[in-house]
Amino acid sequence: MKKKSALLSLSLFISNFFLFAKNSFAELSNPVVEGSLGSGSSEAAEGTTFATYFVFFWNALISIGAIMVLIFFIWGAIEWISSGGDKGKVENARNRITQAVIGLIILVGSYAIIGFISEIFFGEAFNVLQISIPEAV
Repeated sequence: MKKKSALLSLSLFISNFFLFAKNSFAELSNPVVEGSLGSGSSEAAEGTTFATYFVFFWNALISIGAIMVLIFFIWGAIEWISSGGDKGKVENARNRITQAVIGLIILVGSYAIIGFISEIFFGEAFNVLQISIPEAV
């Protein structure tokens, strides 16, 4: 059962990565030898490049977590419905739904805490709470 769960998690991560990954053409060179890192040397020196990548990866992790919470909710509901009144199965389904609720609380809490801390220390360049919805071209 753990192998199926790990395989499901891995496949969701890979599909999310390719779904939300954007094409980027970055110029990488050694900053000591007068070059640019990312979109420009001034952005790299200010930390804007790091902030951009961190926000992208943080939003990807939040998306993966949200999908996993939804899967656990549905999984628990299906187990509950198909339990047929068996106390052990109902308890297992209730535990799964409880785990999903705890995961949702952790996701929302971490999202809010990171957004609050980033606003205090880094300003708008590090805005995690700015949600961007991908559009079909």
